[in-house]
Amino acid sequence: MLLLLSAGIGDGANDVGMIQAAHIGVGISGREGRAAVLASDYAFAQFQYLARLLLVHGRWSYLRNSEVVAYAFYKNFAYCLPNILFAAVSGQTCLLWSCRTLILFCL
Repeated sequence: MLLLLSAGIGDGANDVGMIQAAHIGVGISGREGRAAVLASDYAFAQFQYLARLLLVHGRWSYLRNSEVVAYAFYKNFAYCLPNILFAAVSGQTCLLWSCRTLILFCL
């Protein structure tokens, strides 16, 4: 599993701190000098070459986030289902609004 989490993209000397603090530093050479390029992990000549890097990094980020969301749904379902089944098997009764609230709260 890839552990790279953030990308710092800059094109001037004022972006050097951000580039160095990020997991992936990307420098773009331009009119403002080469300070960002010298401080970066990857260097590009123009902004147009940055699209592929961002799309790949964005997809990986999307996959990691979707995994977390799926785990959250599974965790909530696994936590609430035994409580609901125990209540049904043990013969506990409740008012209609209480059961609806319990189900909505758990899901």
